[in-house]
Amino acid sequence: MRINSFFSKLILIFTVLLMTYLYAQFQRQKYYSVSNLANELVLKQLPTFSGIDVVDGKLVNSVEYLKGSSGVFVHIWGTWCAPCEKEMPEFLKYADVVKNRGIKFLLIAVNDDEAKVKKFMSRFKIPENVTVVLDKDNSAMDLFGTLKVPESFLFNSNGKHINKFIGPQEWLQESYQTRLSFWLNIENSVERKIETH
Repeated sequence: MRINSFFSKLILIFTVLLMTYLYAQFQRQKYYSVSNLANELVLKQLPTFSGIDVVDGKLVNSVEYLKGSSGVFVHIWGTWCAPCEKEMPEFLKYADVVKNRGIKFLLIAVNDDEAKVKKFMSRFKIPENVTVVLDKDNSAMDLFGTLKVPESFLFNSNGKHINKFIGPQEWLQESYQTRLSFWLNIENSVERKIETH
């Protein structure tokens, strides 16, 4: 009787341990599949967006803007956004540093006023590869799937979405220059992950 009771307890303990292990593996797999999905780029191609250039008042189309470049950064921001304001000087310097690589920068001011955008941007020397547009109909955030600003998107010369940067970045770090060649390498078919800081 004691031996049967001992084996019954042993089997019960083993069963509980096995079930705990299997449940932990199930939860682990569930977590990693969700976290991998969160890092995948949902936006696959550069959306067609039109905005008014705050410098010359011309209509700028994102797909037309991409032509003749080796890639384009689309930067969603606003004058009302403190992190955007802090990030802007470094982002413009980064644009100037990489302009010889044929990269263009389309800065889209969202939920903003044209006079405020002009006044804000007048504080900076805007590189020739940068165009600042106003999103008058407030459609850019929906088109790009942006929930908060700043957010930046990198597209290659074919309009393929290569990388997404959530939040302000430290653009003048050496890694942003060295990785740019890697990101834009046409032979490199590995999909980029979202970068946050």
